[in-house]
Amino acid sequence: MPCRMRKVDAKTPEVDVANQPETEVRPPDGGWGWVVCLACFLTNCTVPGTTSINGILLIELLKLFNESFSKTTIVFSIIAGAIMFGGPLVSVALMFKASHRQIMMVGGIVAAASAVASSFAPNVETLIFTYGILVGFSLAVNYFSVTVTLGQYFLKKRVLALGIAISGKGFGTFMLNYLSTKITSFYGIRGTFLLLGGLFLNLTVYGALCRPLKPVIKQSPNISHNERTSVDEMEGTANIGFETEGENQETKDEKCGDSNRRISEDTKPLPKTLRARKSITSEIVPSEIYKRESIYCNTTFKNKYFYLLLAIYTTYSVGESFYIYIPLYAVSVGLSEEESSLIMAIYGIIGIVSLLLIGFLVDIIHIPTSYILMMSLFITSLGSLLIPFCQSFGTLVSCAAMNSIGTNFGISLRIVLISAILGTDNMTAAYSILSTLIGILYIIYPTLKGFVYEATQQLSVVFYFDSAILFLGAVLSCGIVYAQKTEKFVE
Repeated sequence: MPCRMRKVDAKTPEVDVANQPETEVRPPDGGWGWVVCLACFLTNCTVPGTTSINGILLIELLKLFNESFSKTTIVFSIIAGAIMFGGPLVSVALMFKASHRQIMMVGGIVAAASAVASSFAPNVETLIFTYGILVGFSLAVNYFSVTVTLGQYFLKKRVLALGIAISGKGFGTFMLNYLSTKITSFYGIRGTFLLLGGLFLNLTVYGALCRPLKPVIKQSPNISHNERTSVDEMEGTANIGFETEGENQETKDEKCGDSNRRISEDTKPLPKTLRARKSITSEIVPSEIYKRESIYCNTTFKNKYFYLLLAIYTTYSVGESFYIYIPLYAVSVGLSEEESSLIMAIYGIIGIVSLLLIGFLVDIIHIPTSYILMMSLFITSLGSLLIPFCQSFGTLVSCAAMNSIGTNFGISLRIVLISAILGTDNMTAAYSILSTLIGILYIIYPTLKGFVYEATQQLSVVFYFDSAILFLGAVLSCGIVYAQKTEKFVE
């Protein structure tokens, strides 16, 4: 079928898209997107904020069940790891035509019921199932879905919106750690699980706020001149932030395109400045051509820098169990449980500042994200290295602040770097892979360090281990810096 406004060469294969009209969903970069940003902020208050009090809950469970340290730690290593398994779970649910909104609402209800059931757990084994597995996976689908939904609502302001939303983690860490010692001392650990169930029920409300975006443009073979102009303008809007070499005055023939020429060009290396652009403009390409282009690109599994990013976050994940061991270490050097919870509350405040700061550094000052990634790994490694030398409240707060800055910078950059390296079309699949890997490591690292502590009876060895792994990640991040400097990927 010929495309209106141009002549088609007789040798050009026709692409029938009459039965499969193309639509485009434009990120509004505002509007209801800020409501979704608020929902993401509150979800981050609840989900990562809850895991930040695992160290306080660990001390209480050791008193209640009198089990070994390594066995009790499994409860919290599983919930921390399960939260990162949201990608595969959400992908399966989406296959059955569920929306992110529905997934989040159901997840909130299941998490609340599981937390209530945890309050009646007679032993650690039961808690591993009710709190570690059921609550963990329920929170996972909320945490993953709300982040992806927010990423779909923003393009130019994505880093700023994600920085604001993820800063909820710092706010939740501050509030829950400030209240956790008082709650556990007054209501006990079982009453604390009941209160957490009520907190998780709010996730249903946050999920209801995440309305799915509606398509605003319908691609048709019988497209009018005005509609073609609208599509052209949309293509220009999608390309903001990316250079377009040799496209200043494209003719209408070139915009409709010859499918043979387009497919053959896909087999050739793209110009550096067009690699990120390709995935963004793919929505306005006829579906059959786009499918064949996707096969040639295959950026998720053939991009070597994605594998390097996976290796870097493999090392980054070791620092995430910091909040499990720092309260125990504070008590071991003579500080009270109230002071240890206050350290974690300050950790949360610093997290708020750092998550807002990264949006300023990237969007306003335009510091390359790869540089920030490398810097954050060095800072976190240094903070972990210095902890065994800290014997007072002030010095521990300083090291906790360093760890908070480095960790929260790294968390903010996950989806940003994936989007820059692979493009927005591959964002969900790639983020799902990264989240799954991190989830596995969140289970392995705390459990492994629990056995190390029981074998040595020295928490300092645990922090030295963290520092060495994080330093390795800082070295690996030099590869991402090189890639961005040589324009292997463009933000």
